[in-house]
Amino acid sequence: MRAAVEFKVAARDNHNGFASARRLKTPAQYSAVLRAAREQSIRAARQMLSISAAWTAAGAISDSAASVRFGVTVGKRNARRSVDRALVRRIVREACRQHASAFECCASKAAARIDISLRLRSPLVDAQGEPLAMRSWRRQVRAEADALLQDVLTQLPGRLNATPVN
Repeated sequence: MRAAVEFKVAARDNHNGFASARRLKTPAQYSAVLRAAREQSIRAARQMLSISAAWTAAGAISDSAASVRFGVTVGKRNARRSVDRALVRRIVREACRQHASAFECCASKAAARIDISLRLRSPLVDAQGEPLAMRSWRRQVRAEADALLQDVLTQLPGRLNATPVN
């Protein structure tokens, strides 16, 4: 019976495969990523998504905290229906899950915590204001999320080693 209770507690803490410690949750955490100095951050964008990654020294965080945290922002301006906003978040979170282990390796080698924020930056409508076909924008969002995360992964080791981590 005790194992079932422990499983329920773990399941409650695990939102779509991300533990609570692996997510950016408060506005202050998101703004810290966006306000990070150029020496301590990487920014990139594609047509539909943008990414910001920032890092801090491992000594500045508790040992129980995850070394990589992800956050996804989808505003009403760009996805009017809540179903679409939720779908974009799920797609981007899945891309983050696929790249999480590589980010964990970078963070552990540099003894740093990496915070990554992805944001939907363009509406899910065409030039005439008509909704895009769901199949096409779903594929485009996933491809852009994978490409942006891979771009950050290629730049991150050199940037972490080149600048002192504060």
